Amino acid sequence: MNREITKESKEAKKSKVMINVENGKVLNPDNAKQDMRAIEVMQFNEERVDLGEVVPLTEPLVIYVEPSSFCNLECTFCPQHISPGEIHKKNMSLETFKKMIDDIKAFPKKPKLMRFCGLGDSLFNKNFLEMAQYANEAKVVEKIELITNGLLFNDSLISHLPFVLDRIIISVEGLSNDDYMEFAKKKIDFKEFVSKVEKLGNVNGKCMLHVKIHNAAIGTEERKSFFYQTFGPICDQIFIENLVDLWPQVTSNLGVESGHRFDGGPLNKVKVCPQIFKSMQVNSDGRVIPCCIDWRGVNIIGDINNEKLSDVWNGSTLKKLRNVHLNGKRFEIDPCKGCTMNEYTEKDNLDSVADFLYDKINQ
Repeated sequence: MNREITKESKEAKKSKVMINVENGKVLNPDNAKQDMRAIEVMQFNEERVDLGEVVPLTEPLVIYVEPSSFCNLECTFCPQHISPGEIHKKNMSLETFKKMIDDIKAFPKKPKLMRFCGLGDSLFNKNFLEMAQYANEAKVVEKIELITNGLLFNDSLISHLPFVLDRIIISVEGLSNDDYMEFAKKKIDFKEFVSKVEKLGNVNGKCMLHVKIHNAAIGTEERKSFFYQTFGPICDQIFIENLVDLWPQVTSNLGVESGHRFDGGPLNKVKVCPQIFKSMQVNSDGRVIPCCIDWRGVNIIGDINNEKLSDVWNGSTLKKLRNVHLNGKRFEIDPCKGCTMNEYTEKDNLDSVADFLYDKINQ
């Protein structure tokens, strides 16, 4: 579901709901969604191509980019808290980023999406604004998105990013100062954070502002109402995601089983990982991994510091990994055998066409 948020709607819809941001209290809970500017829409794109029909792709549909592997939070379900010593901490250089953008020009068609994300927060990189501006001006992808915890926004970023990004996705980790200490192990000023989100939402740029929170931080109907009433009037899209197990050998759902991450439905059981056929991630050090779950870098498929991104995508290393999956051997290799990202967050399924795709790729 999509809806264009016009300048008039941003200015006209102001909250009439009474809340107390400092202590997380809802003064009129019966009007939880009254006067919301935001529509409820998941981060997940429901408009999808039939992956089995278009593979092999001449270019990835999505390129994930990690401008920084540093993070200002230590969320209890994230490797930043669970295994911080195993994370290769680095900010991507501007030179490396520009080289990557220039590399994308070699693909026959534009990738549909570039998403700034990763283990760290992109705003940790002091060059991020220039990176986003360079990517926007290059016009090498159809859309550019940022996922961030939003705490590092400053006046300059707030003023400029909405004009160069197509969507900013803010992950809210709690609804009070105390919540952030519980879930993210860091002290924040929640009132100031909400103020930053509101300022960002008032900028009439080209981008959509999406605010999401995980269900473990909601808990009660009153807290759900507080979330909607706090952020609904100041963003364009809003959603409550299920916190799910993603990382191999790690329980990252905080002990709460809620079904599929986005709709709570049945899990997408797969033998063949769709991710490696449609996307890849460029880490902050320039090394390329097949997906974000391989944050330890078990399967490095390339390095843009010394090879072109198109060569990585069409290279023998990634082809070998794809063949392992198509031959039904996903559960024999790390980290794929312990990964549940496809089960909990995906809808694409290539299992029924695995033999056909193997012949097609290897002909």
